[in-house]
Amino acid sequence: SQHHNMKTFLAVLALLSLSIVEAEGWGGYHRGYRYSLPGDWLWPSGSQFMWFKHFIRGEVHVKGDAEYAPYTFSTRTNLPQPAMIVFPNCVRDIQKTLRFARWHNMRISVLSTGHHMDVRNIADNAVHIVMTNFDEKTLVDAGEEKHITVGPGQTWGDIAGFVKEETYEEWAVATGADSTVGPYGWTTGGGHGYLSRLHGLGVDHVVSMRVVLTNGRVVTASEHSHKELFRSLLGSGGSAYGITVSMTIKLHPTPQKVTTFFGAFFPQSPEQSTAVMQGYHDFISGATKHSGGYYLTMGFIPGNPVFMIAFCYGDDCDRHISKVSSLPGCVPGLLPGNCQQNDEDTYYNLVNALAPSAGGNQYTISASVSAEKAFDLIQTTTAWVLKAETVPMTKFCTQSSVLGGEMKKIDEEGKRTSVSPAMRNADIQVTCVGTWADSATVEQREQMVADMDAWGESTIRPFGAGWVYWNEPQHNFPENDWKERYWGSMDNYNRLLRSKRRYDPLNAITCYHCIGWDFPTTVDPAVCPEQDCTCSNNKLGTCN
Repeated sequence: SQHHNMKTFLAVLALLSLSIVEAEGWGGYHRGYRYSLPGDWLWPSGSQFMWFKHFIRGEVHVKGDAEYAPYTFSTRTNLPQPAMIVFPNCVRDIQKTLRFARWHNMRISVLSTGHHMDVRNIADNAVHIVMTNFDEKTLVDAGEEKHITVGPGQTWGDIAGFVKEETYEEWAVATGADSTVGPYGWTTGGGHGYLSRLHGLGVDHVVSMRVVLTNGRVVTASEHSHKELFRSLLGSGGSAYGITVSMTIKLHPTPQKVTTFFGAFFPQSPEQSTAVMQGYHDFISGATKHSGGYYLTMGFIPGNPVFMIAFCYGDDCDRHISKVSSLPGCVPGLLPGNCQQNDEDTYYNLVNALAPSAGGNQYTISASVSAEKAFDLIQTTTAWVLKAETVPMTKFCTQSSVLGGEMKKIDEEGKRTSVSPAMRNADIQVTCVGTWADSATVEQREQMVADMDAWGESTIRPFGAGWVYWNEPQHNFPENDWKERYWGSMDNYNRLLRSKRRYDPLNAITCYHCIGWDFPTTVDPAVCPEQDCTCSNNKLGTCN
């Protein structure tokens, strides 16, 4: 038919254009803010998907292929179903993929290592770009400084090991506390870990980022080039401006003297439990930029243990670490090195303790607080962890006492980075997680999420400034104030939004509660059908 011939002609024209993509970019066709959906005349045919596979070097898995296997870290919702999954091998592959998506007016989702806790890196009916092949690790000499350039497909465990071996342990990279987390998502959400109090947040170590914009243009964002884009990337959370293919990060001299304490406590009485809480409070409220720790309360292990990590760099450490190493209820021999203060530890032994996360059916609540509130916060979260629920649910809470210190003095006015001031000014970031079995019904999942939302808003939020950590977020905001909760103010959000409109004017890259999420496109129910929902438009993030 004439209509079929016209569609074939347009498809051939689009595919031919894929072979002449230039780094300078291309013009766009503004078709409004509605994404193409299956059945639309712009939606690719099976043949067009098949033809596209031959135009890039990386793998392409189209929905229906035997190899098609979407991945999400959290399995709270049904598995999202992108139209196709692209594993680009090079920048040119990304440019061709963006061109294909743009021609067919398809939304784009981007996954680096896939670790996000709220399924924000994958979308239904999207061109889903998976960056695992971009796994560069290159040391860079920069005068008296040393940098490392890494790809978004790398993980902190591998990067830290590489820096250790290549620099003979003389230099260190600031990482998170999870070996499977990747550098891109961790950094753009703010990023905190063992070196945060000493050298700043993850965003503070970034020298530059190489980005493929949605129009195909490749730019380097830094303090000297595309400065506003650089600021936007450093704190805005998920991919919203382009596809980052590499980032260059500043290294720091490895701390030479390290004192550590690892403890698994099984308090035998309410008095012992209170003593453990008070001891950790005393430790973290008196901590300097050279010390910090983690406090983990678990409700699904018999005996309701508390796990504690405390660390300190330099000579003046015994008076800090002894506040926790002498606490009652620790069980020697339970784990290697348990209950022992190690005055001759090394930074890389500490980093080697990075543990992988398993993901699963989970929901999170997070907040930031000052060290002065540590005791009350531990009491509150412990009570929640131990509280019996009306539906089967296992729970734990982590207090990451690695904020504060030097990071409070860096970029105080938010000129270089876009993280919320509440993150800059905090000492502790608390994350509470609820998990449930695969057999839990939709109604049970919705009840769990609703209960956690209510508890988080009424009990945890008052401890701090209302800030929520993008990397470990809750899904729902009863007051719809997610913009202020993530980025501190509407002024900061609107500045990020102006950058979004400049660098991705068609809103091609979308994700839940990303910058520009509430453009009309992302609330179109057809993008996430109500009767078979998997993505974030659903109120509770759970669906049949």
